Amino acid sequence: MSGRSDIEPSSNGWRRLSYTCNCGWVDWGHALPGSALELKRQTDNEQPTLSLLRKMDVTLEGEPAYILVYGQAMGAGPIRVSTRRHWIVKKNLTKNQKMSVALGIFLNASFQFERLQGAFPFSIVSSASSFSPEDLVSNLVGFFSAYKSTPQNQMRKICGEVSVAECYRMWDEHLPNGLSGLRNRTPRPILFPSKECKGNNAFPSILTSVKPMNAGVNWVRLKKRFIDGRIVNARRPINVTSQGVVKLR
Repeated sequence: MSGRSDIEPSSNGWRRLSYTCNCGWVDWGHALPGSALELKRQTDNEQPTLSLLRKMDVTLEGEPAYILVYGQAMGAGPIRVSTRRHWIVKKNLTKNQKMSVALGIFLNASFQFERLQGAFPFSIVSSASSFSPEDLVSNLVGFFSAYKSTPQNQMRKICGEVSVAECYRMWDEHLPNGLSGLRNRTPRPILFPSKECKGNNAFPSILTSVKPMNAGVNWVRLKKRFIDGRIVNARRPINVTSQGVVKLR
């Protein structure tokens, strides 16, 4: 979770936390495209990065598919929380379908991560709060930055970033308990009144240009987190059901 000190620019001028007129509070560290790019590489190539998994013969409800490896992680002291797992995705999807599948998986992993972050034992050793107002929105900004090849400085303009002084003023006037005092369980922003935001503050169209595809037809999350290693090592052909159950063929 971001804190007030994250508003202060670093020595090179990079701002980690800022308020934006159209996207609310954004943690630009979370909005970096690296995580989404890992997902994009696998969906574009229709294969995982691990060579052992690429050799697997996989079908999803009888149709050719591949194993995708993805998740989000965070650590605090000896405790680490991660949603990294196997997902099954059909092959031969269109470019738009691949992007829609990727967003569905990305959001599914994001929601799962937020739930785990707020649960025992991670909640004991970390000051991070699950579903902080900037979390899911920042993730979404990072996803579209990757998929639309839009650099972060451009995303800041699209979201309508306000000045450092205005960010401090808004924090002090509207967030008596900081961002940890609020919860946001959607990837849409919580907006606050800002002196630098004029007119109607609309959620940027780039962030709604793709609809996440629901699980069950073109992709599924496995019931178990990973495919049994014995099956992978033996390269046993598998079929995965729409409910995420792995069956030997």
